[in-house]
Parts: sequence; structure tokens; C-alpha cells
Amino acid sequence: MAANHGFLVVLPVAALSVALGGHPWAGSGLLLLALARVWTLRARQTWVITLLLVGVFGGYSLWRDRQLTQHQLPFDSARTVSASLRVQPDAVVVRGAMYYFVGENSQTGEHLTVRGVAKSAAELHALQRLTRPTLWQVSGQQQGILPATNFNQFDGAAYWRHRGIVNTLKLATIHQRVTVPTSGWRWFSDWWHGWRAKLIHYCERLPGALRVYALGLLPGAKAAETMGELQGMQRLGLLHLFAISGMHVALLLTAVEWVCVHLRLQREHWEWGMLLGLPAYFILAGSGSGVLRACLMRGVQLTGKRWRHPIGTLDAWSLAFLIGLFVNPGLLYELGSQLSYGLSLGLILLQSESRAWRQGGLTLLGLPSLLTGVFQWHSLTLLANWAVVPLFPVIILPLTLVGTFLHPWVPAVSQGCAWVLRQFDAGLAWFAQLPGNVPFGKPAWWVAWLWLAGTWWLFTRPPQQRRRWLLGLLASYGLVYGAIHLPVTGEVTYFDVGQGDSILIREPFNRRVTLIDTGGRLGFRQPDWVPATPPSYAALRTNINYLKSRGIDHVDDLYLSHHDADHIGDLPAFLAELRVKRLLVPAGMEAEPAWQQKLRGKLPPVVPLQVGQAMPLVVRHPYQAAPAENENSLALQGTFGGLSFLFMGDLDQAGERKMLAADAQLHADVLKLGHHGSKTASAPEFIAQLRPRWAIISAGRQNRYGHPNAETLATLRAANVQAVSTQTSGMIRYTYRGTHGYWQTKLKGAHES
Repeated sequence: MAANHGFLVVLPVAALSVALGGHPWAGSGLLLLALARVWTLRARQTWVITLLLVGVFGGYSLWRDRQLTQHQLPFDSARTVSASLRVQPDAVVVRGAMYYFVGENSQTGEHLTVRGVAKSAAELHALQRLTRPTLWQVSGQQQGILPATNFNQFDGAAYWRHRGIVNTLKLATIHQRVTVPTSGWRWFSDWWHGWRAKLIHYCERLPGALRVYALGLLPGAKAAETMGELQGMQRLGLLHLFAISGMHVALLLTAVEWVCVHLRLQREHWEWGMLLGLPAYFILAGSGSGVLRACLMRGVQLTGKRWRHPIGTLDAWSLAFLIGLFVNPGLLYELGSQLSYGLSLGLILLQSESRAWRQGGLTLLGLPSLLTGVFQWHSLTLLANWAVVPLFPVIILPLTLVGTFLHPWVPAVSQGCAWVLRQFDAGLAWFAQLPGNVPFGKPAWWVAWLWLAGTWWLFTRPPQQRRRWLLGLLASYGLVYGAIHLPVTGEVTYFDVGQGDSILIREPFNRRVTLIDTGGRLGFRQPDWVPATPPSYAALRTNINYLKSRGIDHVDDLYLSHHDADHIGDLPAFLAELRVKRLLVPAGMEAEPAWQQKLRGKLPPVVPLQVGQAMPLVVRHPYQAAPAENENSLALQGTFGGLSFLFMGDLDQAGERKMLAADAQLHADVLKLGHHGSKTASAPEFIAQLRPRWAIISAGRQNRYGHPNAETLATLRAANVQAVSTQTSGMIRYTYRGTHGYWQTKLKGAHES
């Protein structure tokens, strides 16, 4: 198969993957276009191979999807099960007292995600030192994997479904855990998973930044402090190139080849050794998409050489892509896979270009994926790539390998390597703080596809014609940027933040961005034997993530209803990630030092509020300064899209009665119930006077408090008020234009107001 033909054969399979992966019309159109392009080749063999691959891939994907659907349980109800789980030692990830892994049900063969909590220091220590496969006899709650419950949120259910996993198990009791003897066809896999577990344990003992780099580049694991350590690399778009693209795999394999050549080993022997060792290295390096691509490409090329049928780099990429699609049918929908396969293809096809055009081409090829996945791009990324990427093979990877290898014998060298890597990270973090970060927002999926097609079209033009086409391509980015940042609609959005509150009010054209509360987790004291972990904020995956997807990098007014952690616990993340112009709190809270001491850096201006103020929401409660407990919670009201909204925080029934006494004409179309639907709020007389059309409840799934309370729901039914809860509907969004709008929920669709 000629190189160009081999590349074109994968296009119909990729188009079919798009059609089967959630975009049937777009995928079908791409499939017809790709088949037409293959037909124009007038190569019968290529045409037959193409049809065969499309048929096999389509049939396999439909059969696989049907099998998964049969095994999938509902995500909104759990059932108690007992199971026997086979667990690989390197699969268990421990964070504090919590742990999670992917296990195999030894009776049914089903794979599922598992999470649990260590109940003693001895159990935690045992989990951190596993080096052999184990069999767990357990009982717990099993259910389907929860899909994304906020718009533009990472969809864990889709991610795991692509890997053949549709159910999750929350452990209640571990009855027994024993080591499993390995034999038969499992021996090879078990052996290398054991060695990977040992490598992970070894790397976890390395100092500082060296631990982060060694875990990421050698066993393909993630340290707890990875995101904090590599913030600059992430902001500049370099994290994906290093950790996902498979660059380090190619470098290590090239280094092995160089050593074998200089040791004057017979080429036939070491090539066979590398070929047979690639499956082992694939397991040892973490089995990620970038590792799979790099190993497959090298394996295909070595196989061709051994059979005396040399395979070009482009055909090797094509075969690696086809195999990757069979292993992971969702490959085209995942950021890591898109960057790994897309940028490697760009390196192949742009190798004859000048360095400037090649670097610009790679940036343009990666940009649609980055904007779709992380919603922002740094204008200094080009400069950072030009300056930093050449340092990777000559400084970063050698320092990591030397520091890791010498740690047991010369720990001072490891400390020195860790110090150099830390300075490198600090320099990148400083560089990333320079002006130039573009909070672009999330483009529509079809726009991203058009940008990719436009980039390839650009590089089919002669160099002297490219500037005109490049200007047109960049102009399209500008138009999409303007459409995202100046939307003609506004919205009132109730985020699903679990057991907590967070509400966005965004006016048309983003004239004002208002947030009520941030969400957060209620903290519980951990036993002394639980190791400390870096703070984590769910807001980065929920409400902050959504704001960035809409191109929003600031909040004009951030109201904090009161000081409970489930309402303001994620405030540090907002102050770190976004520009917050001012905080508005119930009168008395501004004098409380406890919540302010948890924040790092300088606070924006803090404005105390009480009844009578409108900044710009009308304050309905509190009436006097007091400690910011539930009974002193802010109650706020505003009109948007022709509807009157009332937001009650955690205000109780006593506060509701004060509001009724102060305003006998108080009315609201949409009421956010106080205290997550608890019976301590939403008094019958309060609901009767307000006469709301909708009641919004923000509460966590299977929360320990029983919210919303049955008594409260009965009150709403008696008043003929429609209740909508984030528990069952996910994010709840009212999008409006002028005085009209429509309601939309993440899990249950949309309808007019």
C-alpha cells in the first residue's frame, strides 16, 4: 500500500468513528466525503481494503456498544452487591485516606471503576505497597457511572465507556484480600504490572519536582502535586506535549537503539528484542494514548524491517491510528489522543517545511483541540515551544533519568536534579504570568473541525499564497472569539456542585457577571495517620470550568451568602483562577477572621450588605449585622428575562417570616429554596405568599442529610409549585433574550418558560 493511500484509508474509518461517537450527521457527511476521495484514487485494492475496514470497524463498534448497554446500570440508583475483584497492583491510586482503581469482576469478567476509603493506617500502608495482583472479596453499592452533570464538564461516563467500563462500585466492606498466583496467558501482563507498581513506589520516594517528572515520564503516573508543580507548563500548553504526546517514549526508544549500536550488538538481535519488548514497555509506561501510539509506530516499522517490507512513517502512523481506534473507539473525542495523534501526524506531514512554518502549523493543528478541551490559549506558547521543547531531550529527560537512577546511591545528585527541575518550573510559571493568556471559550465542535480542515488546506497551498489564506483562518478565530465573548443572550444558571450552592447570573453581551456562592466541601477532621494532600477544589471541574468555557475570566460581583464551607469553600480557587472585582457578604461577616484566614493573597474589596441595598441584586435579608450563620444568610432578588428570581442561601423559616412581615407583596417566579430543601426552610406560608412557578433545589446526590426533605416537597406539591433539583437534573439553566427565555437542564433536556 502506497504511503498516501495508506493515510487516506484511515479517513473513512475516522469519519465512521465520528458518526458512531455522537455526531451522526457530521460523521455521515465526512464518511461520504472520505469514501469519495478514496474512490478517485482508482486503486481497486485500496478501495476494497477501505470498505473492509469500514465494515469491520462499524460492526465491531455497534456490537461493543450493544454489549455495554446490556451491562450498564442506572446512574441514579445503586444496588448492594457482593463481588470478587481481581486488581493489578499498579492500578490502585491513593489520595489521603481515599483510593480508587479499575478492577475486574473475576466471576463475570466485567471491568468497573472502584472507590473506597482506608479505615486504618495498616490498610493504607498495605494499599501503598502492593506489588502483585490481588483478589478482593468485597461488598458495596454498584451503579452506572454518572455522566457530566454540568454543561462543558468533563464526561467521565463517556471516557470510561470508550474503555469498555460502564459501572462503578463504592466499597462498603472488604471481607478478604489475598495475593493471586499468576499463570497461563496472564503471566506476562501480571509480571510487568508488578514491575510498574514497584517503579511507582520507587518514584514516589524521590524528592520534590523530580518525583513529579519521574512519575509522569517513566511509569506514566500522576503525583498528587502534579498540577500545582506544573502550572506554568499547563498554562503555556507544554504539559500536553510532554506528558501526552509520547515524545519521551520515542526519545527513550531512540536512546536504547543508540546504546545497542554503540555496543556493536547485532542489529537483527536487538531489533527483535525491541519488538518483543514493546508490549512490556507499553504496560510499564502506563498504557496511555501517547505511549500506545509511539509503541505501535515503532513496532510497525520494526516488523516491516524484519519482514523486509519497509513501512514509511506515514503508513506506520496510519496503522497505529487504526489499532488505536479499535482499542479506544473514543480516541477522536479525547484531548490527549487528539494531541498525540494530531501533532505526530503534523510532524510527519510538515517535515519538509521551514522551522517557522512547521512550528506555526503544529500550533494551528493543536489549537482547535486545546480550545475545545481547556478553552484558553497563551499567546506566548509559540515562543515557549521554540525555547523549551529543544531542552526536553538534552536537559529535562536526562536530569529525570539521572536523578531517578542515582537516588539510592547518591541522593545529593537527586536533590540537585530536583532543584534544577524546580527552578525550571518556577521560570515557566513566571513566564506564564506575563500578559498574553487568551480566555477564548469553547467553540462549537463543527467549528473546530472546520479549523482543522482549513489548516490542512493552508499547507496544501504554495508558500507564496499562504499569507492570504492564513489571514482568513486567523480572522475566523477572531469572529468566533467575538461571538463567544459578546453573546446576545443572558443566563441564570444553578450549578450542580453536589451538596452546596453556586449560581451564575450573566447579562447579555457579558455586561455584568455575577456569582452567588462558590460551592465547596464540608471538611471533616481526618485521623492523624492520613497523609496530607494538596487542597483540591471541585469548582475547577464545575463552575470555574463552565465560566472559562464561556470565555469569562472575571466576576464583577461575587456574593457570599454566609460562611459555611458548602457555600464558600471553593472561594480560593476563584480568587486564583479569575479576576474577582468585589466580594459582597451579609453584614457582620466582613469582621469574621476565620474565613479570610483560609484565603491566600490579597482579598478584593469586601462589601457588607443588609436589607435596602441593591448592588445590583436587591437585598431581602439580613436586617442587621450578625455572625454569618444560616439564620443571617443573604437573600437576594433580581429580574432577568421577564422572570423574578429569589435566592435564599441557607436562610431558615424565621428569616422567611421576617421577609414576609417586611413586604406583604413579596413575590417571585423562581425560588431557590433555602438550605438545600431542608424542612428548616420553605415554610408553607412563605411559599403560599410568593406563589413561585418553579422551585430550584441545590443538593448533593445521596447526601447524609436527606435533602431535600419529604416535608418540603409536600409543601411544594400542595402549592402546585414545580420542583427541579440538581440531584436529578444536573445543572439548571435559564437562557433569555429580552423578556423571553427557556429552561435547560443537563440531564433532562430543555423546554420553554
